[in-house]
Amino acid sequence: MQTTHKIAVDSADAYSEYLTSTSARGDYYTDGPGAEEAGLSGATAQSRWHGSSVMVASLRVLPQGPVERDDLVAVMRGVSPVDGHELRPTGGNGSRVAGIDLTFSAPKSVSALWAVSSPYERAQIEAAHSHAVAGTIERIERDVELVRIRSDGVLHWEPADRLLAAEFVHTSSRLTRDQERGGVPDPQLHSHVVVLGAERADGQFAAVDSRELFRSARANGAWYRAELASGLQRLGVDVQGRTGRGERYFEVAGVPEKLVEHWSARAADIDRAARAFRTRYGRDPKGGELSSIAVGTRGTKTSAVTVDVDQAWRAVGEEYGLSRGRAQSLFAGSDHTRELGAPSEADLARELPGELTRERSVVTDRDMRARAYELAAGVCTPAQADGVVEHLVRSGELVALEGGLWTTTGLREREQRTLAVADSRTITRTAPVSEESLRSARTEVQREIGAALSPEQCEALQTITGRGGVSALVGQAGTGKGAVIAAAARAWEREGYEVIGTAVAGATAERLGADAKLEYSATTDALTARASNGQTRLGPTTVVVMDEAGMADTARLSRLVELTARTESKLLLVGDQAQLSSIGAGGMFAALQERVPTAQLSEVHRARNGWEREAWANVRDGQSQRALASYQAHDRLHISDTREKAAQQMVSDWNAASLERPDRRTVMLTDASNAELDRINALAQHARARAGELGAREMALSSRPYGLAAGDEVIFAAALRQPGEERVENGTLGSVVEADPENGVTIQTHGARPRELSMTADESQNLRLSYAQHVYKAQGRTVDRAFVLAGGWQTDRETAYVAVTRAQERTDLYVSREDLGEQGMDTGAIERLGDAMAESHAEQASITIPERESDVGRIMQEQDRTEHDRDRELGHTIE
Repeated sequence: MQTTHKIAVDSADAYSEYLTSTSARGDYYTDGPGAEEAGLSGATAQSRWHGSSVMVASLRVLPQGPVERDDLVAVMRGVSPVDGHELRPTGGNGSRVAGIDLTFSAPKSVSALWAVSSPYERAQIEAAHSHAVAGTIERIERDVELVRIRSDGVLHWEPADRLLAAEFVHTSSRLTRDQERGGVPDPQLHSHVVVLGAERADGQFAAVDSRELFRSARANGAWYRAELASGLQRLGVDVQGRTGRGERYFEVAGVPEKLVEHWSARAADIDRAARAFRTRYGRDPKGGELSSIAVGTRGTKTSAVTVDVDQAWRAVGEEYGLSRGRAQSLFAGSDHTRELGAPSEADLARELPGELTRERSVVTDRDMRARAYELAAGVCTPAQADGVVEHLVRSGELVALEGGLWTTTGLREREQRTLAVADSRTITRTAPVSEESLRSARTEVQREIGAALSPEQCEALQTITGRGGVSALVGQAGTGKGAVIAAAARAWEREGYEVIGTAVAGATAERLGADAKLEYSATTDALTARASNGQTRLGPTTVVVMDEAGMADTARLSRLVELTARTESKLLLVGDQAQLSSIGAGGMFAALQERVPTAQLSEVHRARNGWEREAWANVRDGQSQRALASYQAHDRLHISDTREKAAQQMVSDWNAASLERPDRRTVMLTDASNAELDRINALAQHARARAGELGAREMALSSRPYGLAAGDEVIFAAALRQPGEERVENGTLGSVVEADPENGVTIQTHGARPRELSMTADESQNLRLSYAQHVYKAQGRTVDRAFVLAGGWQTDRETAYVAVTRAQERTDLYVSREDLGEQGMDTGAIERLGDAMAESHAEQASITIPERESDVGRIMQEQDRTEHDRDRELGHTIE
């Protein structure tokens, strides 16, 4: 991996001490006989300088090291170690950053192999690591716009001609607290590359833009890993790609997993600190925060106990099945040739387009390159991965869009096909209804809801039952979409049409079916599958209503549009693009609205207070500061010092409201982690137990910090399938009727199809308390009061809008000064929260973004620049 850490000038001395000090307890360098025998002596020195020969010579230092501490401190302070003259000016505020530490760490299995290997093999691994680091620095120089240039009064960014950096190779991790009491550090081969400045194209020495280094960290780290994997393969070491979180990493094949876990104590420390960060702030660490966590959890590299580290490492390796002899055999694993059936560049070319649009319809150039390098580990070099990208661009499989964005031809063609099908049906009169049926349907629904449909709702009803084989109903939160859908369904049924309800989520489909009184509703996947195999027949007398269509990804929505067109069925898409988007590549619902007959609902009926309706509109429009000012003015915005205290206050207020009126429908919402959700639910359960509202017996949940007792409110976290019984959908709410510690629980489900069912202890493990829910699960729900813990790592315009629009009577927001980085300053905290709530992350279909006129010229230039080196290394190009 690669982490990025900014070093302040006042930390220059201490950081230089940390970088340049060595320890017999772990930091090992290839200066011994093994390195000489391998012909690699000096190739991976303890430290070395990176930069142009002219730049390094001007500092009067040795290019290949070692890096002397006094020289490093001087350059970190921005002055020459020769005569003290200023190398680079201070910033506009008079301050200067000493350097930016890019830390490149080999995968733990690589460090494990290194630890138990002979000096000769260690030298080979270190050489591969050194080559990967140097290649990554070259990549940064070539591709990352690090230098700010002002030309004709306009500031722009461009790549550096060369970087000036100092590299320090360390081979052990920092001691954990347990190890500091006499243990042995874990082996960890890594390099600290301290970027000290950049040489511009005009020969001037300048500071680098740290933001670009942070932004490019994923791509840089992926390049390093792919280069290292390739180097190890050239040594005969087999590697396995697509490991770890998001399948972004690689490991050495044959290194025992248990050994890797054992030697990951430092990584476990960082992971625990990251979890603590999530607990404290309600979000994942981002930007430089993870690097700060890594620095903050450092121990020392020495202890009072003298230990032969190499001997200790070999003993541990043998204990876990990786002896020196076994390690030596791993260097002949692939016999320097690719095994039959191993992935190739051609496989990467086939796989990459689908990977790029797995979650988003469009990606940035930076993310596209990063994913290519991640998939390249164990397949090819990162330079070859660049060649794959260029090949895909030339072949037209990757499409360049304006704004530096990319998509795939497959996805874009699917979007175009979907729009074309919808376009072709705009003038058809599918599933027409008479005015008499509309009047009768309106009368029936108005009687049921106890209120007249508004003029806006009546107009929407006319639109969606009018022309068009595909039509859309776009309704802001709380505008009464359900009443319009119900009236339309009654009108269609009076004319003899079968109305089928569908949604991506099963619980949403069930709720739609119950609210509109439909005979059949199902998930979109189930409906399209049943229609394909003939179990469900669609035709000209069928109307399909899809609720929460904005949450449908392009693939699902496309299948449904094409299915209803093929069967000449009517399709009504219902949703709101301002609410939560699809998990996968999406944005098509918003695009379709521009092509098909669309009704708009904007008059909010859910909120009973006028000021709150206005606040909802402000959140929707990105005017979150105004909305927060309104909530604060009406004593609905509660600010605590820490997120933990904010959560506690929210639970306390929720409990008081529930005790005051037990019949009131309430929910607590959070946009942060599942761990936080569990803690809030545990607090709520404890409050109910203290009030005597829960049974005495409790059935344990193995993965949760609580069990289930009679009286608890729960949600199904997965669909439940019992023989001979109708499936219970994921997201269904219920109450615990009885809890048996040994035999499971009895649940009374709520909502569309209420029923009582018994669940075994194993089946019950997929139940969760529902006093607090994630915002994503709450879209489509209506309650009396909502309590929202805001400011989490997923806070954006869409999640905020859904969260604040669930309640009819009142919504309270809970935030923390600590969470928003404004200790003791409520105004600053509110402003930061408003900024997060205003930022939109809505999915955007690629078809809504124009293509760039031509990207071939740039690709040609990039290819020409690297063609010679790549051909020399690879000996072939992609056919």
